Amino acid sequence: MKRILVILSLSAACAAPPMGLGTGARIPAAPGRNVIEGRTGLAVASGRQTFQAEASMRGQFARWFALELGVAVTRAQQEGADGDQVNLTGGFPYARPRFQLDHVSLAIALAGLGMGGGGGGIIGGIADAQLGYGTAAWSVYVGAYAHGFELVSESPVDASARQLRLGGEYAFAMGASRFGVAIELYRQREALRNGDDQADTDGFAGGLKLSITSPEFR
Repeated sequence: MKRILVILSLSAACAAPPMGLGTGARIPAAPGRNVIEGRTGLAVASGRQTFQAEASMRGQFARWFALELGVAVTRAQQEGADGDQVNLTGGFPYARPRFQLDHVSLAIALAGLGMGGGGGGIIGGIADAQLGYGTAAWSVYVGAYAHGFELVSESPVDASARQLRLGGEYAFAMGASRFGVAIELYRQREALRNGDDQADTDGFAGGLKLSITSPEFR
């Protein structure tokens, strides 16, 4: 019984497909310096809404390499064809190395969770990649991810998703900090189930993200 309770308490860990993980392709810090960034976002499509809040710390270790450590919390609501509405919440702590060549960068984010016992089990994860061009103030980027989650219990939860995205952002200077606005377009395919409720998505969505980036620090 204790193992089942632990599994259920973690059942939201990877359930909801996110809007994407991490920052855009801006280069906000000089080598040897760090920044902290907070982000919130909303994406909408026909019968679907996603809200996301995220926080991360990015260390610029060299001109060609940075590492981002963060956590994203997502709430997704999707209407099914038969009137069902699937509601899922998920959290993704992640590590996201970024490889840079001048203003061009490739970032790869990975997150996952798995455990089992007592007649139930949970497994989930995501792999997200982003290619972009950016400066300290603005960036444009393309990205994609593959996501999967399964909770085996009396009330099972399943989620699988594939996403392509195109985005652009601009960060306005606020003293040594920056306030960012990003607009993203998604091509999303996903299948969601929460207990007896099921819903599928195959279409386009639009999203808006707002961010605050701290001053650089060592």
